[in-house]
Amino acid sequence: MLRGALRRIAAIVAVLLGGTAAISVALGALADRNLLRSLAVGYYLVGAGVLLCSLALGIRGPMRAGRTFDEEEDDPRFNVPTMGLLRPVGRRSLRKATPEERRESKRESLGLFVLGLVLVLLGTAFDPTRRAF
Repeated sequence: MLRGALRRIAAIVAVLLGGTAAISVALGALADRNLLRSLAVGYYLVGAGVLLCSLALGIRGPMRAGRTFDEEEDDPRFNVPTMGLLRPVGRRSLRKATPEERRESKRESLGLFVLGLVLVLLGTAFDPTRRAF
């Protein structure tokens, strides 16, 4: 199970890094700009986005949304399309998150935070206007 999870995470990170690099270099070439600078800016932007997602995931409270279903509302006839979207079936209620859900949320937020920092540091490594020493 852990090996499969690590394989999926590695694939997501590889696609994120490769996709960011490809799009950044392509846009930089179209704009006739320095390609290293374009790559750095792309990693900065994606890293900042991942850090914002980490923040949004990390500040979730201890309550989670839940739905209760009535027999009448569970009938598909009451699930009528409205402007192309389906109306949710059931009443919305709040429930307390389980300890496992809270631990999982913290781990996911921490993982996204580390990924965001890596992307920003990678952008710094490629940035020709910045020097490490």
